[in-house]
Amino acid sequence: MPTDVRVFYRECQSLARDGYEVHVVIPTSSSSVVDGVHVHALSRPRSRIVRILAMPWVAMRKALSTRADVYHYHDPELLPAGFVLRWLFRKKVVFDVHEFISRQMLSKLWIPRPLRPVFGVLYRLIERVLTPGQALILANENSLGDYRGRGSVYVVRNYPLLERWTDRIVPVSERKQPPMLVYVGGITEGRGGDVYVDLARRLRERGREFQMMLIGPTEAAYGKAIRGRIEREGLGACVSMSGRLNFEEAMAHVAAATIGLCLLLPMPDHKLLLSTKLLEYMMVGTPVLASAFDAWRSYVEGEGAGLMADPLDLSQVVVTCERMLDDPAGLDAMGRRGAEAVRSRYNWASEFKELERCYRELLNPSGAVK
Repeated sequence: MPTDVRVFYRECQSLARDGYEVHVVIPTSSSSVVDGVHVHALSRPRSRIVRILAMPWVAMRKALSTRADVYHYHDPELLPAGFVLRWLFRKKVVFDVHEFISRQMLSKLWIPRPLRPVFGVLYRLIERVLTPGQALILANENSLGDYRGRGSVYVVRNYPLLERWTDRIVPVSERKQPPMLVYVGGITEGRGGDVYVDLARRLRERGREFQMMLIGPTEAAYGKAIRGRIEREGLGACVSMSGRLNFEEAMAHVAAATIGLCLLLPMPDHKLLLSTKLLEYMMVGTPVLASAFDAWRSYVEGEGAGLMADPLDLSQVVVTCERMLDDPAGLDAMGRRGAEAVRSRYNWASEFKELERCYRELLNPSGAVK
């Protein structure tokens, strides 16, 4: 079953509803048709080397079998395949740039620290060499400076779909008791895994009744370490790790929560790119406790949808969380304001128009209507 929210639930399903025949090639257990989208299964390689060196060509071969008019890819490992599709097979190609990949290199644990800047520069060079002739889709306008003068560039922000959830909002004061704190996303050190456990420990020490749910995948070594911390510190009764859930299940938990946590550490890409989880929390009326990054401030504090704290300052995180928990009326107001902001401004409807414009201009360069 496809799980990527941007790729499948937003882009693929929206294009299918708009009348396109959509095929998606992804690692999953079996091929099928899901909500009008043709899913072509790839095996899941265990080895990073196999994934980087072999799987792009397996994916390209399977994609070519669909005889598509446009080939749209997301993973940087597919850059060489995108180049081949564009210049050897003469296909129309889109590269969807989700994040600041070159800046991410500066915090990748698998890259030796002294080599991280070198990897970042090398990635930028490879991307510049391999993407000419392709349309580029950026998930954040802060990326535009890096792609100036690169041909056809479109900004398609990763805003949430509305129709699934806007009719299910329950005021925070009417939700589960004791209060539920929830985080959804990859569970890593950089994404705040240890911060959440530290927060839970301090809240318990201060006599708070609460539940915390961490939803999302984690690498084996880090998952073992964080579960070990939860057990050693006696937090098993109040902190749970569910692993990856599908989008519907995860959002059902968010919609029942008191606070949505998004305390990512200040890494280069985190500070510059909006975490979509913030908007998904807001969409269902869940107040957010977020990292105090400037790129996030207008969404959280500007919309009055939550509070912000320095994730490296545990005392500040704890005090801010308790301030929220002690103000039920304030939480209700934050939830209402966040939901209204997403409903009126930060939703997928406007972003899909830009995605559709990209496809229309690729397929009809003369300007003819699809």
